Amino acid sequence: MLAEIFKNTVALLAIVEPLGVIPLYLQATVGYSDTEKRAYARFLGMVVIVALVIAGLAGDELLQALSISLGAMRVGGGVIVLMVAIAMVLGQQNAVKRTPVEAEAAEEAAGRGLVPLGIPLLVGPAAFSFMLAHSQWHWQAPLSLVTVLLPPIIVGLLVWLTFAFAGRLQARLTPAMMVVIERIAGFLLAGIAVELMAGGLRELFPLLASPVVP
Repeated sequence: MLAEIFKNTVALLAIVEPLGVIPLYLQATVGYSDTEKRAYARFLGMVVIVALVIAGLAGDELLQALSISLGAMRVGGGVIVLMVAIAMVLGQQNAVKRTPVEAEAAEEAAGRGLVPLGIPLLVGPAAFSFMLAHSQWHWQAPLSLVTVLLPPIIVGLLVWLTFAFAGRLQARLTPAMMVVIERIAGFLLAGIAVELMAGGLRELFPLLASPVVP
């Protein structure tokens, strides 16, 4: 269970990627006092937690209502996550994580709220897809519920801390260091995405999971 929590947390953190949103956060908080900046960082962390937890908790019921199998959602979510991972490795993550309009709105006063910094710049389609694909839980199995709830909470807290210390981080992280971090996160995320798709394909096509009989 700990391995699953760790893997999901790493994947979500790579998808949310708060480090990449630091410049927009600093632009959005120009003129804010230190107290207001800390409050805004806490607010964005809570947005991440609430949005991802809702996706994880309501995902199973939503998939059933839409007659979508969990295997299909895992394959679809894996494809979206893989696209983000490839874009991160190639240095084109902005093309899949935010549109020019969303980025421009985040720099304006009108963008200093829930949208677009919280959603979709931090919690976008890839993050929602990932949580929906891992929404298989039951009240009768509280331990499995922990694997759904804990990763978003950890990631939300890390988002909060990242923005709370955004000024210091930006001063210490050079553009070259940011590139290295993004590339490594992209490689890790690509592996997780392929594994997610493989699990979904095995659910859709059980024969793929059957041992080969010589």
